Amino acid sequence: MVLLAVGALVIYGIIMREHWSFEDMGLHHHNFKKSFPFYLSFTIIGILALFILHSILNIDYVISKTFLTKTLILFIPISFFQEFVFRSFLVPRLKELYGNNLFVIFINAILFTFIHIIYPNLVIGLPIAFFSGIFFTWLYVKYPNLLLVSFSHIILNITAILLGFFVIK
Repeated sequence: MVLLAVGALVIYGIIMREHWSFEDMGLHHHNFKKSFPFYLSFTIIGILALFILHSILNIDYVISKTFLTKTLILFIPISFFQEFVFRSFLVPRLKELYGNNLFVIFINAILFTFIHIIYPNLVIGLPIAFFSGIFFTWLYVKYPNLLLVSFSHIILNITAILLGFFVIK
């Protein structure tokens, strides 16, 4: 939580110093209707993929009510913050530096994967984070909408937590 708070303050400072508009921050409303079906489809496919992977791997876990409550309360703001940093903040800067959308998507996904190294089962967690990062970034490049990508991330994180993929023991 401390790192989340410090990161949020740094980003807030950049936003204030650079005088960013809501659109600069990825808060687009003009493309909501056009983008929604794509984000919804990705989220549904992601949920189905998590359930299939869960049944294949037969992950055994026990989640207490207290753990679940604390985790869900923590993962909602973390998911939004990650999307702000990796999609809304980082994607435009990577585009300025490299210009190539495929390269931007790949670099963003790699960086997104590295922040998921905190979970105990890296063999499962890192590939999930990498492929999620690719698709989240691709969607954001094609349909930039911070709210939709954040809601998708939140829903997929909650599903992954409930299925035992991202449990810190």
